[in-house]
Amino acid sequence: MKLKKFIPLCFLFIGTLALPYPSLSEEKIEVIPLIQTSKGLSGKNFNYPEGKPELRLLKVKIPAGIETPIHTHPAPMLIHVTRGRIRHFRGKEINFFKAGDAFVESNNGGAHYVKNIGKKPAILHVGVVSVVGMPTTINK
Repeated sequence: MKLKKFIPLCFLFIGTLALPYPSLSEEKIEVIPLIQTSKGLSGKNFNYPEGKPELRLLKVKIPAGIETPIHTHPAPMLIHVTRGRIRHFRGKEINFFKAGDAFVESNNGGAHYVKNIGKKPAILHVGVVSVVGMPTTINK
């Protein structure tokens, strides 16, 4: 490349370095509520168990086509589906959730199970408000 063509290209490149870029200080913290309720998916209120408090955050991975055993929860929990699609069964009541959805499972909600209806593993982040020594799930 001839020097006469190269020099203007250098100035063009150096000039782009002087362009204004948003600084990190212009970024703002954003809080997006996903769910707020005093009732679980079953419509029943939840209550906090008695004992020494313990918070849990679980990452649950359900392979494609797999369903959980029928179970209950002795403590209330928040569920956020971060990947995949699931179907939640409680008796004749069926709910569908996809990535981005959130719901609350009451400890008074009764037995239920979940099936991954997607083609890839479903990932759920589950926050449990429990007490030390209490199981998260009780299979029926």
